Amino acid sequence: MFHVKHAFVLAFISICTTGLSQGILTLKDKPFVYSHSYDSSLIKTLNNSAVYKSLSKPEQESVYWLNYFRQNPRRFLNTIIKEFLVQFPEAKSAYTRSLEVDILKAPQTLTLVLPDSGLNTMAAAHALDLKKRNGVISHISSSGKNFVQRIQAAGKYTCGAENIFIGSFNGLESLIALLIDHGVPDKGHRVNILNPRFQLVGVSFIQSSGDKGLLVQDFACH
Repeated sequence: MFHVKHAFVLAFISICTTGLSQGILTLKDKPFVYSHSYDSSLIKTLNNSAVYKSLSKPEQESVYWLNYFRQNPRRFLNTIIKEFLVQFPEAKSAYTRSLEVDILKAPQTLTLVLPDSGLNTMAAAHALDLKKRNGVISHISSSGKNFVQRIQAAGKYTCGAENIFIGSFNGLESLIALLIDHGVPDKGHRVNILNPRFQLVGVSFIQSSGDKGLLVQDFACH
């Protein structure tokens, strides 16, 4: 059982797109009931990563669902998204309709994004920085470093992007909100998640104010 809180706040950035876009998705405060048998093969692959093993349970869940989606976006659309919209019809909009279009246009399988220590350190530092600033949504650190400067300091990567989410402290619900991308005209969070170039990810998912979670996803290419 997954609990959907009343509002999600989103922000994204990529190296190629340096603008900041934000959106809010508001839903009824009720549980999202979905029965799922975890993919043992995917979990085995993720458990081969020492970085994945070092993550907290919410962070591992976030990485699992992200890769479960990327393994087969259409399966995710036809099962989880479909059921989500049955239980939360108020979420239906031009954004959910465009999500279906984008998934059907995307490759049937996307490269897995495996946890990377440099990106993980970067995501953790930025999440803590945002929390100290009372959950402000920004891709610029309190020391004035922008996303490009932060990812360059994290390691040698040829491309990168960042998603920020504040809302339900749950890996599946946060992914659904980022994919729907309600209120974000260019759907940048969705674009980042569907980007076939990305091979690496860093995730920090910490408790923000109250019972809300604050998620930072940092993507990169080798």
